[in-house]
Amino acid sequence: MKLAWLARALAGALRPGASSRLTAAVLTPLLKLAGPRRATARKNLSIALPEAPPEEIERLVSETYAHIVWTGTEFLALQREPSQILEWVDSQGGEILDGLVGKGAILITGHVGNWEITAAWLAQRGYKLTAIVREPRDEGERGLIGDMRSRAGVRSLPKTASMTSAAQVLKRGEFLGILPDQHGGSKGIKAPFFGVRTSTPQGPAFFAWLTGRPLVPIFSRRVAPFRHRIRIAQPIAWEKCATRDETILRITTLVNESIERMILEAPGQWLAQHRRFREIY
Repeated sequence: MKLAWLARALAGALRPGASSRLTAAVLTPLLKLAGPRRATARKNLSIALPEAPPEEIERLVSETYAHIVWTGTEFLALQREPSQILEWVDSQGGEILDGLVGKGAILITGHVGNWEITAAWLAQRGYKLTAIVREPRDEGERGLIGDMRSRAGVRSLPKTASMTSAAQVLKRGEFLGILPDQHGGSKGIKAPFFGVRTSTPQGPAFFAWLTGRPLVPIFSRRVAPFRHRIRIAQPIAWEKCATRDETILRITTLVNESIERMILEAPGQWLAQHRRFREIY
């Protein structure tokens, strides 16, 4: 609860510029010193970049902690006036989404770049977006993040919501946002990710198979604090296989490949602290 109170206070005070730089300058060394899940981040980046020397992996691990701080700082600063996000982002491929307005699409991205900024940018551009999210266990944190997303115009569904609720978003011709780059748990499907067969969320593939709506990757990268480049890629092309399960696996493999490209574009901006490859460590 104290953390939620502090975050709300910062949200009213932070602005792009000196206050945000000061906040990041204070928090980044502290987070690097604490180093939560440093070993996990090191292993994940080594799997994603098998030819990178140890010193490069360590540099990227350090970069991920700075990225986490800036991700939170930017999201807090956005709360003062959500429309300012339109000034923070340069985009490419917006015509792809414009052509899908009223038809519906599954938007996929990873925990790369500032995913909260990506969602807010979509909402402030006027796209009707509902994001499937993993809610924090802490009630105060859950309420805080939910309120902030709502203020930015982003609607959300918890991962525990029924598939019918998510499918209805697509049937209304709206956009359904999914971040499928984390471990899929017991309900996931084993699919290759950076050469490792690991449990992967089936949601994007299932909804594409069920509704026929396109799967559109969105790449996001911070080029500087409060300056982001978002690229909308062409929909993932897939065909039905002999069975539903084979089709789901094929689509999931293609989704994983798109997420791999996002990570390789900015490995220091990947949330590498998540235990993505639980099968091998």
